[in-house]
Amino acid sequence: MKKRALKPIVKWAGGKSQLIDEISSRYPEGFGFTIKKYAEPFVGGGAILLHVLANYDMDEVYISDINAELMNMYSKVKTDVDSVIRLLYSYQEQYIPMDNDARRDYFYARRDEFNALISSGESKDSLEGAALFIFLNRTCFNGLYRVNRKGLYNVPMGAYKNPMICDEGNLRAVSDALQKVTIECADYRASEKFVDENTLVYFDPPYRPLNATSNFTSYTENEFDDAAQLELAYYAKKLLTKGACVVLNNSDPKNVNQDDNFFDELYSDFQIDRVSASRMINSKAEARGKISELIIYNYPKDNTVSRITVENQYSKYGGIKVRDFNTWLSSFRDSIADYSYYVDFEKIYGNVDDIKVELNILNSLIGSKNIKQDFIDLLKRYPETLNAIPILLAKREQEIYCQDENGGYLYRFDFEKYPLNTQQSYDQYSYFMEKTGLFGLLQDHLINNLVDYVTGVETGLDSNGRKNRGGHLMEDLVEGFIRKAGFVKDVTYFKEMYIHQIVEKWGVDLSAVSNQGKMEKRFDFVVKTPFMIYAIEANFYGSGGSKLNETSRSYKTLALETDTIDGFTFVWFTDGKGWMNARHNLEETFDVMEHIYNITDMENGIISQVFK
Repeated sequence: MKKRALKPIVKWAGGKSQLIDEISSRYPEGFGFTIKKYAEPFVGGGAILLHVLANYDMDEVYISDINAELMNMYSKVKTDVDSVIRLLYSYQEQYIPMDNDARRDYFYARRDEFNALISSGESKDSLEGAALFIFLNRTCFNGLYRVNRKGLYNVPMGAYKNPMICDEGNLRAVSDALQKVTIECADYRASEKFVDENTLVYFDPPYRPLNATSNFTSYTENEFDDAAQLELAYYAKKLLTKGACVVLNNSDPKNVNQDDNFFDELYSDFQIDRVSASRMINSKAEARGKISELIIYNYPKDNTVSRITVENQYSKYGGIKVRDFNTWLSSFRDSIADYSYYVDFEKIYGNVDDIKVELNILNSLIGSKNIKQDFIDLLKRYPETLNAIPILLAKREQEIYCQDENGGYLYRFDFEKYPLNTQQSYDQYSYFMEKTGLFGLLQDHLINNLVDYVTGVETGLDSNGRKNRGGHLMEDLVEGFIRKAGFVKDVTYFKEMYIHQIVEKWGVDLSAVSNQGKMEKRFDFVVKTPFMIYAIEANFYGSGGSKLNETSRSYKTLALETDTIDGFTFVWFTDGKGWMNARHNLEETFDVMEHIYNITDMENGIISQVFK
């Protein structure tokens, strides 16, 4: 029975208020009666959480998110709502009567205070941080929460005339409802300790982008890519084995590509429903419309975690693998260039995402009939858009010097350090836009969207970085296969671990390979299964040299040393035509080392077979 209406305290990209009816209609039978526990990692704005708290009597509720400032906000609303309300009324009473210029100064001053708390680490447990979080959310552009790669909040001011900064009634009601809720700043996997067969777990992760320009996943400095989506699916299936009920939301890739079956394949053993939702993140209201989103759910109590099974490519006699060295060597590759070698789109999208809001604001100049005045008006209202102009000319520097018959001028594109505060300065930057051709580009409608345009510019600039991307390709490839086999980073596999870290974490005696503790070695990866620790080295040699012989000999010695250690195995993944000039040393190692593999072995599923 409904107890009271609760509204989200903050606006949140991808918030689920509009999908409450669709999601709640799919709650499992017995929810609120036999199923009396509710968990929501990725809590975000908490629309579903608040619906559950307002409509169901739960015994225990758990929420989490890796956004420390968000979780601090919920915690302070729960434990000291009076102080939060007092601070918010103070902000509201100062902000609302101001004109636009004063509001802008006030907003950026509060943003600087908030970022100072983040930089000092105080934002994780701060009343002021909680109140500032709500204030900034209520007054920023489109209610976004976005951080840069340093973890600092960087959303510009919005244009709301009379924003509701302090909704005292709702804050008190939410505070009352949160009294029974366990609040934790943690990765979603931390919820496992709470989950049992009487739990409904709802996941609303950062959505998989439908395209490059829809990528709004930077709610923290951490990205949520396809590999992270795979790890989440693995975890969701793991919870099913505990008897929990699981519901997830995500984007529907078929909105843009009917052949994209990413989620259909990933959650093939779940029910997948497609429902209609409004796309709200766009600088232009006319670009917001209805799209399909996914509701993914599964309630069986006897489900098992799906794991990749691959038929063993090797015959086994008495536990000894029968392999021919020459056949194995003949499958070595000429190149290891992966799909990201040519263009680092993750970096490109990150660079674009850092200024996406500003670019969307500048989009309003496309097709302008009075572009100089519109540009000046825009700079006065949104001075932070100045920072995005250099990249329009394929320049990363924030200072550009230009010279013509009227003289030279050093243009500085950092509105915080060098604000434009005179009509002459606005005219000077308009002159820059006209002379560089940017006004013509925008006014003549030669482009349709600056986000797309800058994505192209960044792609061109990135092509120079190919030669710097070859260093870790083999490690990246091995890590991809480890993930594909179902292992989870920092849970069942670990990257770049030293011997002393392995010893401290699992208590294994590695003195045989550390020269009684006198030598410190770092392994590229360590995989931990219930009965074994696998230490992994990975390398690729496209050309020959003396280093190959040295590597082969040292790994042969290492393999022989680790054979004496119970519960510890050394694995070597190597490849590359460079070995053709060092084949004899490699063959000697091959003959005595049980776990030496190449790329073809990984493609044939050797990781799933070995790491048990």
